[in-house]
Amino acid sequence: MKLINKFTLWYICITLTAMLVGFVIAYHKVKSGIDQAEINRLKVNNDQMAKQMRNGVSPDTYMRGRPVEITQLQNEIPVDKYNVREYTFYNTMLQHRECRLTVTSFYNINGHYYSISSYNYITKANEILQGLLSSFIWIFAILLTLTVLSARFVSRLILAPFHQTLKKVRAFNLKDKKSLQLPKANAAELNTLNCFLSTMTDKALDDYRSLKEFTENASHELQTPLAVLRNKLELLTESYLQGKEEGSIVPLIGDMQNEIDKLSRINSSLTLLARLENNEFATRQPISMSQLVTDALQTFSELMDMKFIALDTHISTGVEVQLHPALTDILLGNLLSNAIRHNVQGGKISVQLNRSQLVISNTGMPPEVPTGQLFRRFKKGSRNSDSIGIGLAIVKQICDVNHFNIQYDYTEGWHIMQIIFEESTENVRQQKEENSTLLPEKQL
Repeated sequence: MKLINKFTLWYICITLTAMLVGFVIAYHKVKSGIDQAEINRLKVNNDQMAKQMRNGVSPDTYMRGRPVEITQLQNEIPVDKYNVREYTFYNTMLQHRECRLTVTSFYNINGHYYSISSYNYITKANEILQGLLSSFIWIFAILLTLTVLSARFVSRLILAPFHQTLKKVRAFNLKDKKSLQLPKANAAELNTLNCFLSTMTDKALDDYRSLKEFTENASHELQTPLAVLRNKLELLTESYLQGKEEGSIVPLIGDMQNEIDKLSRINSSLTLLARLENNEFATRQPISMSQLVTDALQTFSELMDMKFIALDTHISTGVEVQLHPALTDILLGNLLSNAIRHNVQGGKISVQLNRSQLVISNTGMPPEVPTGQLFRRFKKGSRNSDSIGIGLAIVKQICDVNHFNIQYDYTEGWHIMQIIFEESTENVRQQKEENSTLLPEKQL
């Protein structure tokens, strides 16, 4: 059953119930009103005749054909001054039943007790009932007709945005990679539904794109290590069958171990990227960036010593940022490991930290591609690099989910990675202006 039909049915049931209750109330009110009006009129007649009798005027003067009966009582008048009687009888002359209302009043007139009774014929209860029932049926029939017609009109006019939304949702396909565009509704409930559907479909699109990208990257990037492993295994098998010396086998095992490590890094990096895109690190807390940068430099000090890299630091104390602790370690680890891996023997690294930004610079060979492209997955600055090319993509994703602005420039032999903790455009502009004064060569 359609929703509009359910609303219509409920409305008709409620209306029918209300009309039945109203019918009973109206019957009793009308009947009571008619009887009370006639009772009051007859009481006035009786009082007028009693007044004339006190004044010594014959009651015939006022009666003038009115149905009145005057009886002198032998006893005192009863406590109730008025007595009302209503009864129905069959009128043989008119050939139908009639209802007569009689009001008897008791008076003390000049020391004598009298009862004065007046009566009249009133509308019978069944006649009132028939009239109300006929009105009720006509009103309900008109109301039912208008309700059914208006329901069809409402379904076409007011619910038109809802039907358009259903049509859009039915036509929505993740493979089209297009956001669901829903019309603006004329009701708050429909707007809320449209907003929810838009948010849900956008999230589904992001998840589908993330899953598709993960699958494509995994299937593409895993092919090379798997091919290398396959070849090494074949060579290892041939060496074993041919009885070659141990010295020719050990390098093969070492190469296989390196490829397995590479596979593990690719899998971990892609999984981390997928988790970042799904906002699984939404929890933030104040992180002492000053302390963590100092600890990270201490951790990587041995690697820098192995390449005779000179370190220059300008780290302000008390710098805190809102960040997930695990992401902070990943962010600093990737930036510092890149600065060491892509540095030259005997090169330099500069680390500058203040409340608004973190700048890590290192000497090195110029990149073979524009620096902006190095934030993409599996994009390497050099073809001969042993990096898998995901580290900067992870750094960029961490900055994006935490609303940091990140920039990568290569100037005068220096790779400059700048992270601005505030996303304000004005702040970015100011930092760019200040960047010229923070160039490592000028600082050193």
